[in-house]
Amino acid sequence: MYLLAHAATLIACQRDIAFRYAANLENFSEWFPGVRQMTPTNDLPFDAVGKQYRETVSLPLRGQRSVLMQVVEVMAPCRITTEGALPTVLPRMEIEFREAGPDTCEVEWRMFSRTSRGIGRWTVLPLARRLMARRALAGMQRLKHRLEGDAGAPR
Repeated sequence: MYLLAHAATLIACQRDIAFRYAANLENFSEWFPGVRQMTPTNDLPFDAVGKQYRETVSLPLRGQRSVLMQVVEVMAPCRITTEGALPTVLPRMEIEFREAGPDTCEVEWRMFSRTSRGIGRWTVLPLARRLMARRALAGMQRLKHRLEGDAGAPR
């Protein structure tokens, strides 16, 4: 796998609260830039392996794209992993939640590419890496802001 982006932040809230909000990917568009909509495509709970979503994302020079993604690993309230069907990139997203104090947690977000195609590694992936690095930093700050008590914070 090829690491596209990584970001982490400390958040002044309990780990289980952060997990319930951020791992429920119906909330993803509220805090992650470029994600326009996350629509569930099955009735499984958000923290079940096999949960699927149709993700609508904005891509530079390509407009909006719809990508099928699926939860492939869950260890509540510590980790959730998804894999998407976006050709050339084949994204894998991992979000980890760690206790960092009585009412503080660390959230770490990573995006990988599962592609093994040589041409994509030298053309598409470097562009995706730059884009996702910017989005990851902004996304972690938005998540922190939402969970630490702005008007729309999930408490």
